[in-house]
Amino acid sequence: MPSRNASVILDELPAIEQGCVIQVSDAGGGLKYISRFFGVDGKVVITRLPAVSQLKKSGMGTDELTYRDTFTSKRKLVMRMISHGRVYAFETEVVDLFLQGGRLLMTTYPNKIQSRLLRKEPRYPCAIPAELVIGENSISGIMVNFSSGGGLLKLTSLEDSELLQTARSEQQECILRLQLPFDEQLSEVHSRVMSLSVADQQVGVAFTADRDVILRYITALKLESIRDHF
Repeated sequence: MPSRNASVILDELPAIEQGCVIQVSDAGGGLKYISRFFGVDGKVVITRLPAVSQLKKSGMGTDELTYRDTFTSKRKLVMRMISHGRVYAFETEVVDLFLQGGRLLMTTYPNKIQSRLLRKEPRYPCAIPAELVIGENSISGIMVNFSSGGGLLKLTSLEDSELLQTARSEQQECILRLQLPFDEQLSEVHSRVMSLSVADQQVGVAFTADRDVILRYITALKLESIRDHF
């Protein structure tokens, strides 16, 4: 019996929750994006197609042409996902596209799936443009790291330091707006200011609700961190 930390080879995928974050790439590194797992139908793995903006192509005309030019029949892909504390990685090939409504990618069911226990890491670096909304005021900055419970916001200026100090001392509810790479719309996360460093122009925030948004992004970061090793 292999240990929980060992890498194991599986013949079939376990039950994966719908909506699980999945990273898709090709062998050459020319394609890489984050999307969602949709399900398995017989011997076909179904995932959601990414936003066209993730494909980094221009001049292709319509979205349909871009998708069909990118996901040609039998194109080999590598998929990685995290479910219930384990990482799953496998090779697959494009079968077909469904471009109505939800926009889905159909690929072959893998012959083998590599799996191992996910190593826990407390924080993940990033550089995401952000806006912290406090009442009727908003403060711009860059989120420089995340954990499941909070993150660090690097401010573009310190003009609103008094506003931040008040928000911290009174534990005011704030809204953190983020443009995450796999979502076309802005994501909003309820937060509170927990710390303020005027010298470093940094604000520590704790997430009080909407953590599913943050957890999806952390999952995407974890998948990226293991890409070259798994």
